[in-house]
Amino acid sequence: MKAGKHYVVVLVGLVIVGLATVLPAGKASAPGGESQFIAESSLLAGLAPGAVFPFIDTTPHGIAQAHIAITDSTTNCSAGAAAPSNVKVLVGQAGVSLVSVMGAATNTGISTTPGQCVFHVTINAGQGGVPNTVTDIVVLNGGASALTGINTVTASASVRVGEEIASWHQHGRDVGAGNSN
Repeated sequence: MKAGKHYVVVLVGLVIVGLATVLPAGKASAPGGESQFIAESSLLAGLAPGAVFPFIDTTPHGIAQAHIAITDSTTNCSAGAAAPSNVKVLVGQAGVSLVSVMGAATNTGISTTPGQCVFHVTINAGQGGVPNTVTDIVVLNGGASALTGINTVTASASVRVGEEIASWHQHGRDVGAGNSN
């Protein structure tokens, strides 16, 4: 009798696991619509001084929220002590409005390598000085020399795929004005 109960419990467990794998799971969702979660990471070695790297571009879909982490040098790698020395992260729409989002408040104080520090920031479209429309995360080398292997960028973002930016202009170029680019 005990063996029969054991088989029933195992059978019920298998049915539950089977149903859980067959039934659709809920989607990650941003307020106001359907969204997709993306994540990217890149080494920034070789990015020339003053050069920009279009790290993430979701045009014509907007980014609702993103979390960005970079590694860079700083004069003091204590939490909140100093902004990144070289790597600048800009968010918004390329050709329309991009704002810098890395400052002293983003210094997490995490370092295991001398001269390298980790910086983190979470942005929400339309909040905290971030433009209402965000389709781009851009990295700028604000330093005097090319970036090295200690410079990295990682970001995860919730992209609104259920709606397109109503007035997107292909990064500042109005498609309706007869431009053939």
